[in-house]
This record gives sequence, C-alpha cells and structure tokens, in this order.
Amino acid sequence: MSKTIKQLSVFLENKVGRLGEVTGILAEAEIPIRSIELVEAGDFGILRLIVGETDRAQGLLEERGFSVKLSPVIAVEIAHASGCFHRIVSILAAEGINIQYAYTAHGGPLGIFLIKTDRVEMLRAVEVLEADGVKVLDAL
Repeated sequence: MSKTIKQLSVFLENKVGRLGEVTGILAEAEIPIRSIELVEAGDFGILRLIVGETDRAQGLLEERGFSVKLSPVIAVEIAHASGCFHRIVSILAAEGINIQYAYTAHGGPLGIFLIKTDRVEMLRAVEVLEADGVKVLDAL
C-alpha cells in the first residue's frame, strides 16, 4: 500500500525490563527507532514502533519470542501550532473515516502525526488528506 508507513506492534508483558529487552535487541542490531508508543492494557501492553529496517526488526524480535504484528499507518507532517491536529481529524471525520488510534513522532521543525484507520479506508484517507493539501509521508 503506497503512502503508508510500516508499524510494528509488539505485545509485551507489563513487567520491569520488558521494554528494555525490545529496545536492546534493536540497539544491538543498530536499527534506529523513529517513533515509539507504549499503551498499557492491564497485565500486557502494546508497543508501537516505527523503525528503520522494519522487516529485519520484526524477524529479530520474533526470533527472541516476541509476538509482533505489522500494520500500515498514515504519517502526515503537522506544524507545531494550535488547531493542526483538529484540521487533520476533521478532514477524515468529514469523509466518515474513523481513526482507530493515533500518536506523534518528532520530525524536526515539523511534527509527524501517525494515524491508524481501517485498512479498507486507508487509501481513501490518504487521498482526502492530500486533496486538502496535507503532506502524507511514505518514509520516516
């Protein structure tokens, strides 16, 4: 799927050191982490990562016993100003496109807003964002 970014979702037991195991594996393999989000869900958490060499990272983590899922997400540039998140969310809502979850990444002078929609709606989401002048990225 063009104009999307590959995201790794790693399922982690919610205990001391588990996050460090993942970041250590990637650091040892010299795979840079471009964005990271950890969401707690009781005894487990979901770690969402955008990394360099996504397929290699997935393989290394699975070899070490982690459950990893690969998903496409949309990454858009966003200014560091009030109302910017609202603009993106409103564009998608106006088209009936649901955002399942979203998070940010640092992108230098501009921020990066990562958006997960239903897989069927993803291509349409990219189209409507670009039609409204939003810069959709194909790499981080």
